[in-house]
Amino acid sequence: MTTLTISQTPTKASIQNDYYCGEFDAAIGLPPKQAHGEYWRGYLAYTAKTGNAPF
Repeated sequence: MTTLTISQTPTKASIQNDYYCGEFDAAIGLPPKQAHGEYWRGYLAYTAKTGNAPF
């Protein structure tokens, strides 16, 4: 009996919203990874919304 196998390269989710990554990091108290772009806007938005600086 012959078995046919098809190899596929693993796929990686390429959809990432840096804005929400920044909000999440601020919410759990991590220092910011970067100070520009969507990540930074999300980080600052969470800080402004809560009034607490996580650092």
